[in-house]
Amino acid sequence: MALPECTEEELQALYEWVDSVPLSRPKKNIARDFADGVLCAEIIHHYFPKLVELHNYSPAHNSVQKMYNWGTLNQKVFRRMGFVLAREQQETVANAEAGAIERVLKLVRAKMARFQESGGRAGAAATGTTAAVASTSQPSSPARFAATSPAAVEAVADSIAAVRLAGEVPAKLLAGGGMGGAPAGFPMLDQALAASLTDKEQQLEELRETNQILETKVGKLEQLVRLKDAKIQALLAKLQAVQAAEQQSS
Repeated sequence: MALPECTEEELQALYEWVDSVPLSRPKKNIARDFADGVLCAEIIHHYFPKLVELHNYSPAHNSVQKMYNWGTLNQKVFRRMGFVLAREQQETVANAEAGAIERVLKLVRAKMARFQESGGRAGAAATGTTAAVASTSQPSSPARFAATSPAAVEAVADSIAAVRLAGEVPAKLLAGGGMGGAPAGFPMLDQALAASLTDKEQQLEELRETNQILETKVGKLEQLVRLKDAKIQALLAKLQAVQAAEQQSS
């Protein structure tokens, strides 16, 4: 779905609308403030409290968590409102590209109005490709993979490779290209096999993103431990110096 452009009048009305909603943090630069998706979730929650669970969205500075927040919004909220954002569109907002969040908010505002008019049934209209994409890419909480090891990630990757090999499925068929461009001799893609492979690929992507977050946290903890060790060593050196001075004076 292409995002609508905004005129100057629409931008002014959009900013006034955003300012009318009480948010958890002050708005200084709309592109950066909305980059992690949290404030967008809060706006929708303000009008439809039952539609958005705010605990699913954590403030973020790294791109992985930002994309996780937008992916969660996309599948748990936007889909129910009758639309989804392409990954490229999510990335433009997460990267705070100029004008990106305004176009998204304009679309969200329009969809919210239709959702309200339809009595909360807009999501039922999301059929065909849009619904299929949404149903196969439901995000999972990072806590689900909190204990995941790199070995587990590779195990999933190996499993995907094994499924592809067993079914002789070319990767491009799984991207939605259908059988029209398939080389002669390839069997028809079994739906159960395709669903299994899609699920495993989604799981692999989530595992890799979660591992990246965990590795960043581990690095910060290791740095903190090193700083504390240095402080302890400095204090021990001072203590030994004081004790030595006391022994000499006695």
